[in-house]
Amino acid sequence: MGERRHQEPAVPVGEAEARRLTGALRESVEQVRTAVLVLAERVRAAHRGRVWTALGYPSWGAYAAGELEVSRSTAYRLLDLASAAEAIEDVVGREAGPQLSHAWDTGLVLPVRAVVEIRGRLAELADLVAERLAEARADAGGRQLDPGRIGAAVAAAVAELRGRPDVPAAELESAPGPDGYPIEAWRALVAQGHGLAQERLVAHRELGLLALRVVPGYVAERDAEEVLHVLGEEIGSSAEELLACRRYALTGDARATERF
Repeated sequence: MGERRHQEPAVPVGEAEARRLTGALRESVEQVRTAVLVLAERVRAAHRGRVWTALGYPSWGAYAAGELEVSRSTAYRLLDLASAAEAIEDVVGREAGPQLSHAWDTGLVLPVRAVVEIRGRLAELADLVAERLAEARADAGGRQLDPGRIGAAVAAAVAELRGRPDVPAAELESAPGPDGYPIEAWRALVAQGHGLAQERLVAHRELGLLALRVVPGYVAERDAEEVLHVLGEEIGSSAEELLACRRYALTGDARATERF
């Protein structure tokens, strides 16, 4: 049994103190929501300005590790966050007006994990956001949407996309199926297969992150192999697979795990 943290006994407060604490909590939540967009904007500006070159670093990942004290994998997740925020701002500015394009996060915290799951699907996300904004505008009788309604529409689009298998619509439409196989059933199988393939990629990435926790990214593969061999035996994998997944987690390139 792990050590349990000491918890102070509960002390009920009166209504006035409850309202004060709720107000402070609400303010903190709003600060977090604002920080997401501010962070995305600053990451975008730093990357576009190639700040690592001016400061003598060979890459964005090396710069982030040295100057921001975050891992290389986190550094590239921040870029994904910035790209997602930019895509959302573009469609919100187009659909709801430029004055609200920087206020979409009023009702939304965009989790980094969500961005990782939908990266590479930003065009699909933009289409979904546009659809949800159109629906919200119709519900509002054509009136201009407030930031809270925009945030709710964006949140709904992100949740819907995360729940969809990553199957391009054009690919599903063109899936002809074997001779004699019902076309709709074939398309359903294709969609299911894509979903399973996506789950496999997620599992590979999680294995890679696990390997990085055991052997950080700055350690050479030849030095990491022995430790990952031991880990692989414990979890039913192999050093070769864990090294491949580690490369995937470091680079974001799924081709690193094509053999598995």
